[in-house]
Amino acid sequence: MYTPPLSFRLLTYNILEGFRPLGADETERRSIDRTRLAAAQQIFAELHPDIVVLNEALYCDAFEGVTIDYGALLGYPHVASALYDREWGNAVLSRFPVLASEETRLYNRGGLRARIALPEGEVTIASYHPHPGRAPRHKAADFAALLDGVDGALVLCGDFNSVSPEDAVDEARLLEGFRRFSPEPEAALARFLASGRAVFPLLARRGLRDAIPAAGRRYSVPTDLRSPDKDAAMRLDHIFVSRKITVLHGEVLHHALSELASDHHPVIADLALETPALARP
Repeated sequence: MYTPPLSFRLLTYNILEGFRPLGADETERRSIDRTRLAAAQQIFAELHPDIVVLNEALYCDAFEGVTIDYGALLGYPHVASALYDREWGNAVLSRFPVLASEETRLYNRGGLRARIALPEGEVTIASYHPHPGRAPRHKAADFAALLDGVDGALVLCGDFNSVSPEDAVDEARLLEGFRRFSPEPEAALARFLASGRAVFPLLARRGLRDAIPAAGRRYSVPTDLRSPDKDAAMRLDHIFVSRKITVLHGEVLHHALSELASDHHPVIADLALETPALARP
């Protein structure tokens, strides 16, 4: 008899400089905007994700005597984290035990991989947040390095600073939007688009696929916290999965509270491991 696999809910989120106050000066760099944090906490309380991946998790490890415990702030007992540039870092929060984690140094940034023990088996969670100015071919090489040596069930997620070639974008409208905030609008937009053409085919060759179906592929940036102008809105945050994972649901979540918590909307997916014991005959 076929038994449906157990599922787990994963959420990936760029939390904009670790929830610190917008426009914070050096004296406020280590503080947290409690309104933004409370909005994120309420989102998590409503959604109950089992695994959370945070980009821009400032001070997730100790730096200059400061550490921010995102697991405690957001209610997760198991945490893997690593800084990649001074106080800047990535974190994986989990309701399930973290068996091992490692940082992958990628140019002047770093990726994070965490192996997590789910009730039905193990899964590796990997995340990398490349600089938006990173050359597209170098972003692709960075992702290749992050994935090297990983086998088994894998989820790759985070703010890729790359637009999927599968996303239908209005380049003329995007460019007009970019002209209102970017000092180099043509070059900046071209990098986001070219990054997608470099990164996503690489992921496909590695056996990974987009976990977000077409109906859920909304823009992930900007929220109203950053700008009410959506002419430059794009899907930069992604969840990709290996062949050993079934996608039950996925979407870029537009929520009234995510408009307040960060400049990015979170991306969420309900996933299940495909294990021999649970595979359909």
